[in-house]
Amino acid sequence: MSKLSRLFRWSKKVNIVSGGEVLDTVYIRLVGDSDFQESRIAALKASKNLRIRLRDKEDEEHLSTFSDINHLTKDELIMGVCYSEIPDYRDEAIISVPEKTIPELPDSPSLEEQEQYQNKLETMRNERAQALAKFIEERSDKRREELKDKELEDLKEMYMHSIINMKCGEEFTRTFREYQVYKGTYTDEKFKNLAFDNFEDFVECAPQLKSQLLQAYIDLEISGEDLKN
Repeated sequence: MSKLSRLFRWSKKVNIVSGGEVLDTVYIRLVGDSDFQESRIAALKASKNLRIRLRDKEDEEHLSTFSDINHLTKDELIMGVCYSEIPDYRDEAIISVPEKTIPELPDSPSLEEQEQYQNKLETMRNERAQALAKFIEERSDKRREELKDKELEDLKEMYMHSIINMKCGEEFTRTFREYQVYKGTYTDEKFKNLAFDNFEDFVECAPQLKSQLLQAYIDLEISGEDLKN
């Protein structure tokens, strides 16, 4: 496939299907820098608004999220804190376990050299994955030991703080992704008319429709990364 033809992988026609029947057709493309930044701002606002609600002990969002906190045991609170902090441990692991430099293949490699190179790549990836998993497990074990000396009320506050951070992170990711899809979905192949009048319309659309659009956008991103490589 030529580089020119692969450029078309930045956009695609998407048939909206239900029960095996095509209900409509839209056109999706990867968003540009302006829409990317707009998506980020929308995601930050959504995360901020959720954080305010989760911190307000009179708000329904807080009450539903932490309705059982007074019934949790000390071990359950510790487990909750550690689980919510796993993304942080993962970030630490990535820094602490750097990728090894892979030597380049020689010019015009033989088939055997290509086979050996691919095998080395897979071995190195597996070794790093195992090293990352080990780091995260050890970091989590260490954190559990640290928390055992905490008072129950302190653990409750830490638990709420951790859960709020985790939920706001999820809200940021969800909104960021959905806003990009909203700004990248059009009714025409010239990409002049957005398929949704506003972001709220996209958020409230049928789950099956949203799922198909999200997957189509993800497929485009994967193709875009392949083009870069």
